[in-house]
Amino acid sequence: VAYTLQVSRIPVLLHCSHGWDRTSQVAALSQLLLDPYYRTIAGLACLIDKDFLSFGHPFHTRCAHGEGKDSGTSSGLSDEGQVSPIFLQFLDCLYQLVSLLPDKFEFNTHYLLVLSEHVYACRFGTLLCDTERERDLVAGIRQRTHSIWDYLESRDDCRNPNFEASEGVLLMPLPLLLRHIHLWKDRHCLYGPKAVGLQLLSLLDPSELVL
Repeated sequence: VAYTLQVSRIPVLLHCSHGWDRTSQVAALSQLLLDPYYRTIAGLACLIDKDFLSFGHPFHTRCAHGEGKDSGTSSGLSDEGQVSPIFLQFLDCLYQLVSLLPDKFEFNTHYLLVLSEHVYACRFGTLLCDTERERDLVAGIRQRTHSIWDYLESRDDCRNPNFEASEGVLLMPLPLLLRHIHLWKDRHCLYGPKAVGLQLLSLLDPSELVL
């Protein structure tokens, strides 16, 4: 998509079956490659707000927030088949890009790790509910909870000190990108059989630790 827009100069229409899963993933990743603003901390928050939250990605349903085995979704329907790590897949793709070109992003891989954990921890209201209507009118999320973007922006360990702001696009050859894909161990092995106490502690802001 990014190559077609930048090189071929051809408009692109994106739409998956519902328009809020793969559409959001592909559109957001394309914009990250094309627009350097979205490679900043403020820009990434804006991008997720726009392409996932405002376009109706159902975080509550896809992440099974607060759902037991016999619970229904926020719409009242019980369907375990609706659970899917769509947003985590997006963060994993972004992790691959940040790992390959770390100096091109103001945030680092630890930022992505903390964000991925709080998608399921539900500590912040930013990524709760299925729609903007539910967040604003039903749950009153913005009035009752803190923003995860403010929290992440306040953490120095989530900021890349070697960030080099640029105006260019990131269009690397596909074979180069594929050769450097690797397992996001800090995320996908976080709850493995081996001791992960230090990894879990790293998700917290140092100021939150009580000794």
